Amino acid sequence: MTKTMKIILYTALAILLAIALFIVLSFYGNPISKIMADKAADQYLETHHRDLDLVHERAYYNFKDGTYVVRLWDKHSIDTKFTLEYDSFGKMKRDTFDERLFNTFRRYMGFLDDLADEVAKDSGLDFVIWLRPDDDTDYRDYLTLDQDFDRDNLPSKVTAGFKAYAEKPSLDDLMNGLKKVYEALKERNIAVSEYSGLVVPNSDKKEDGEAETWANAISVNDVPEKVIVDGDLDELKRIFDEENSYVNTKSSRLLPKFKTQKINSCCAA
Repeated sequence: MTKTMKIILYTALAILLAIALFIVLSFYGNPISKIMADKAADQYLETHHRDLDLVHERAYYNFKDGTYVVRLWDKHSIDTKFTLEYDSFGKMKRDTFDERLFNTFRRYMGFLDDLADEVAKDSGLDFVIWLRPDDDTDYRDYLTLDQDFDRDNLPSKVTAGFKAYAEKPSLDDLMNGLKKVYEALKERNIAVSEYSGLVVPNSDKKEDGEAETWANAISVNDVPEKVIVDGDLDELKRIFDEENSYVNTKSSRLLPKFKTQKINSCCAA
């Protein structure tokens, strides 16, 4: 092998190693920076959060924002979970301790998911329903850290919705579904601020029970209780027409409103 060829070969190997190292560091971070973050976290905890019985992990690299994260949780609190976040030089960027009430809110969301499934089953509904906290009230105004939840005494009003299938979806199908949801929740004395409904054609239903497409579905949101109690199809049509007057497809408004992650994960009708 000539000297020139050796230079080319070694140069190519060096470039490949550099690329590999760059990829590894990009996804897993710098080991030295992890050590610095761990040391900085230990020092920080000597003077902060000393009243908590904390467990904490070694730092890991969050490639999404380039920070080194130390996760902590209190052995005596279900919701006291937070992080200390550092840059590559061990300088703190964020302590999320003051945001831990959001963990309570996430538990409340999960509690409502389970409650919705329970109500649907107990009421014999043949479609999925879901409950969500009313967005008009900030969760920090009605939740407390580590709060227990009571099915018979929810801490907030909720919004309720359903997803069903029909041969040819119509406003009658929407109203019928809304009435069933209303009756089921009334039986449980659950306070609902507004209702939503979605009906998908049977032809768009996959074998696993999920919708193959939302394009042919019809939906309605923000329906007041009175419209359902009165069976007011004219008012339901007005709400439906108003919602769909400025969208090109019915699904474009529906997807963010209806928490599709919940829908797709649990609605084998």
